[in-house]
Amino acid sequence: MVRKGFVLVFGLILATAVYALLGWLEPALVLLVNTFSVLVMLIAVVYGELDGAIIGTCAGLVQDALSHGVFGLAGLSLTITGFLAGWLSRKLDVHTFYKRLIFIFILSLGQLLIWTFFYFLIFRQSLLYSQPALYLQPMVTALLAAALINLFKKVNPSV
Repeated sequence: MVRKGFVLVFGLILATAVYALLGWLEPALVLLVNTFSVLVMLIAVVYGELDGAIIGTCAGLVQDALSHGVFGLAGLSLTITGFLAGWLSRKLDVHTFYKRLIFIFILSLGQLLIWTFFYFLIFRQSLLYSQPALYLQPMVTALLAAALINLFKKVNPSV
């Protein structure tokens, strides 16, 4: 049995390492693959809304610290998304891969819209025109998170 605290801390360390590696390999990959969003979706669907909100806050603040942007912008959007993903996954039937894929895609799209809305309010410019890789981010997040949730549930069937 894997302890929940270990999964949360290890997941945050792994997401940070992969985020840094992607940024080192090709900076555009960071826009395409949001490792922190994948982590938040994984934790929220597996463990629930409280853990989703907590890991969303922590992951968002780490992402803000690494991106040299406005501190708290990703933290707020990932906290909201983590809570909603955990809460709605308990209310809706998302036990199959395809239902989970659509569910996570919709929430990832919502997270991206929340983030871009706050970014627009602060900087008065939209990233959706200058960064076309952002359009693919919700689909990549949904595919990775749904696959990792299936793998996690096979490795740790007690959750």
